[in-house]
Amino acid sequence: MSTTERELSLKINRYLCNIIGTEEVVKTRRKIFCAFDSVIRFPNVTVISSGSKAEGLDLKGSDYDQMFVFKNFEVYENMSKVSSFTNKKPIIMDISDTKPGFTKLKLNNILHRYPRHINQCVEIVEGETYISSKLFRENNLPDGMIIHGPCHSAQDETYDLARSFRCREWITPSHQWIFRSRSSWPDHRLIYNMSKTDRELSIKIFQYLCNIIGTEEVVKTRRKLFCAFDSVLRILNHTVISSGSKAEGLDLNGSDYDQMFIYHLFQVYENKGKVSSFANNTPIIMDSSDTKPGFTKLKLYKPRHIYHINQWGESVNEETYISSKLFREHDVPDNMIIHGPCQSLPGDYYDMARCLRCEEWITPAHQWVFRSRSSWPDHRLVLSIVKSTSITSIVNINDKELSRHMLSLFSINRMQSPQFNNFETSNKLVYELYQIHSLCFKAGLYFDAISAWSLLASLFYKQKRFHESKDITNYTLSKCTPDKIMLPFNNSLPEQTYFQKVKEAVGLLLTCKHLIIGMVLFTKPYYLLPVELFPLIQHDVRKKTFGIPAVVYLNMLSFLCVYHLGDNRGKLNALRDLELTIRERYFILPSDKEVEMANNCFQIAKSMM
Repeated sequence: MSTTERELSLKINRYLCNIIGTEEVVKTRRKIFCAFDSVIRFPNVTVISSGSKAEGLDLKGSDYDQMFVFKNFEVYENMSKVSSFTNKKPIIMDISDTKPGFTKLKLNNILHRYPRHINQCVEIVEGETYISSKLFRENNLPDGMIIHGPCHSAQDETYDLARSFRCREWITPSHQWIFRSRSSWPDHRLIYNMSKTDRELSIKIFQYLCNIIGTEEVVKTRRKLFCAFDSVLRILNHTVISSGSKAEGLDLNGSDYDQMFIYHLFQVYENKGKVSSFANNTPIIMDSSDTKPGFTKLKLYKPRHIYHINQWGESVNEETYISSKLFREHDVPDNMIIHGPCQSLPGDYYDMARCLRCEEWITPAHQWVFRSRSSWPDHRLVLSIVKSTSITSIVNINDKELSRHMLSLFSINRMQSPQFNNFETSNKLVYELYQIHSLCFKAGLYFDAISAWSLLASLFYKQKRFHESKDITNYTLSKCTPDKIMLPFNNSLPEQTYFQKVKEAVGLLLTCKHLIIGMVLFTKPYYLLPVELFPLIQHDVRKKTFGIPAVVYLNMLSFLCVYHLGDNRGKLNALRDLELTIRERYFILPSDKEVEMANNCFQIAKSMM
């Protein structure tokens, strides 16, 4: 392709992207509708979005279509294929006296009773009961909508709703299309050209690598979990990005987990001429004089009284530079060490790097960006993509289980939202708040059932309903059995295998609900944390969450309940259970911080005896 043709092709691509949207924009639109379908709930109905809008196109004349598929019916090609093991109402196809591509639908009303809304849509013809397409379309037509073909439609033609029945088999007339001749790759001869021995050897190597690395599905699931973690993690003035071999889906001997914490408060520029006057963050200027290739000094554009800069800065010739040594060593946790540019845990399985972001390709990088490429993509295409798109998420929203898992996490967080914890109001609003908490709790069960029950017990405790809180606490403790799994970043291979097998058997949601025990996390301003435990909070203005090991918290909450109920024997039993939990390190990670937290809980309980 000549240079002129390539430039013309790129111009046409840009022109179409301006009208239709870039590939990433179209994909994002599709994902939004997929996520919508995966969480919307109607009784006995599955909702499927379609139409040009759901396909990612948003042009003049684009519309949004929905199919409502009735779950309690099943369409069969003929009577012989009706299953006697299903509880769905059978509907039989009758293609006699119909045009190709059309069928009549007949009720098998000899053995089954049908719902009222179907009985309203039937006609009797020669002793057989058929669904009338006219009555079916007109049944329950909402006000403001019209009949348009087989659909209920908005009058402005922007929305169509089609109510549907499902047939799960390829019916006989479709076989001609299914078994049509294919001329595209792969040709059937190519498949058989590989000898049987080669195929068997290839499969054995593949299986061997799967046993070491994990199957493709296992690797993808690991990546998705870290992507989901990044997408919901909220730390004030930071963006968190997971990396390292574990976040890439590999969990081998020596694999580690890396995190980048990117400060929102600062922006790095190549030189002063590129500083934006509209940015609300603090500009930092690169100074590559007297530095090795690939390195730079970072200089404050205008000295300001900023806490972080005062902790990291050094003055050189009246300029304020960020000291790499002070930057690395600032706020190093007690149990971590300095490892290169990172703060790391002993054992080399976790590294944390704090970062500042530069949003442009700096001049020294141009040689690499514009390097000669013998393969696609051309560097101009790369730059056009960088300028016109941004990566929003690599989580596959079509994965309904993962989407629901993430929504469950959001629901748990919403239980602690300030707007849902103002109980000092009218009785009607208090009732509505309890209803909201109930809904959030039910959804949150599919993220971590132990955490959801613990927060519900905390809610009743804060409302001084100590009997209910104690009952929920005792029930939740009964579920904290030794067969559960905690989720640190270095789970053993048997634990991972156990998790994977359970997931394959019952799915991600039920696995997380019944198998996982995590920390009970409280978010500022700690509405659901008992006031007696406020001394445990580490007063760091940058941290928005505070966690307690689940079994420790539940035993502590049980003690607080019986304390307020005046049950002296109950206090002794609860204190003994708390002490035993700490002594056995029962669901307490081998971390100095968690052990100290548990011991502090025990000291608070002892002081209340």
